[in-house]
Amino acid sequence: MPYWRLSSFYFFYFALLGCIAPFWALFLSDRGFTPLEIGELMGLFGLVRMIAPNVWGALGDYTGKRMPLLRIGCGVCFVVFSNIYWVDDFFSMACIMVGYGFFWAAVLPQFEVVTLNYLRDRTDDYSKIRIWGSIGFVVVVLLLGWVFDYLSVSYLPAFMLAMLLAIFICSLCVRGIDQMKHGEESEGFLVLLWRPQVLAFLVAAFLIQFSHGAYYTFFSLFLEAQGYSKTMIGFLWALGVMAEVLVFLVVHKLFKHVGYKSVLIASLFLAALRWYFTAHFSDVLWMLMLLQLTHAATFGTMHAVSMHYVHKYFNGPHQGQGQAFFASFTYGAGGALGTYISGLVWQQDLGVTMFELAGLSALVGMVIALIWVKK
Repeated sequence: MPYWRLSSFYFFYFALLGCIAPFWALFLSDRGFTPLEIGELMGLFGLVRMIAPNVWGALGDYTGKRMPLLRIGCGVCFVVFSNIYWVDDFFSMACIMVGYGFFWAAVLPQFEVVTLNYLRDRTDDYSKIRIWGSIGFVVVVLLLGWVFDYLSVSYLPAFMLAMLLAIFICSLCVRGIDQMKHGEESEGFLVLLWRPQVLAFLVAAFLIQFSHGAYYTFFSLFLEAQGYSKTMIGFLWALGVMAEVLVFLVVHKLFKHVGYKSVLIASLFLAALRWYFTAHFSDVLWMLMLLQLTHAATFGTMHAVSMHYVHKYFNGPHQGQGQAFFASFTYGAGGALGTYISGLVWQQDLGVTMFELAGLSALVGMVIALIWVKK
């Protein structure tokens, strides 16, 4: 198994996310966009992620050429995003984000299938590779948090283009392996999808991503409005992902002692607590730091357990479609709706109601998982 080639791809992919998640809203604000417009732009980005992964997933399953498709996605992403320097109005920015998002959505779900095919039945070892993505995120967030206290955030696209180029180069170094053949005829994708336990899991995952919509788009603006420096904002983002790194180191051992459903429920419950207390105690630094540590559960263990369920529910010839539908429905639709609603309610109290709604959605997801997801 090409451990370092797979890991380097995750490193740079999530390093790019480390450019986007904490700083993209600040970049758009610096360009003169209002919080409502920022919410709409990020919502459009999420909507594209609802459609595109299913297109690329179906193509990947049909052709079996996942890595060539992934390389096309990486290359076109770079070309489309390079036009960012010539746009400053809402429509043009929306076109850049939609075009970039359509091809960017091709990348991660297909690469997850490639990685899981290398791992075969050793899915608990997934976290040992995925951890490098979290490390890449931490490195870039800490670096840019410091840089943007001295340079304008308008330089952000240059760093993003460098990450996109690195991702493309890494994609050239991974060959991929053929999907395992299955002797028996597989059930249809929709038959698998409409199983009650599958739907319950997907809805729970949708709701936790809905709750993260507020965090990924407005957390930096939320902290900036309360007087935190960009260095401190970057540190708080990095602290959450460092906790995620630690949990990825041990989660494969955790699954040997704790059931997947228990981890799923605990992740959703901690997300509900995290967002409620973020809404009301963000002015207390030690409390905010403690809450950021729960990112280990609200993203780390949640993502690891989600990969287990997706690989279990959508095996055989439906791996690509399963990963794509999971990404589009949860990160795409859930994240887009959460972002859009957060933008609508932001002005009421600069984020308090926004995070309360996030906590409520995670709590509802926990109840659904508790009742309908099987052990």
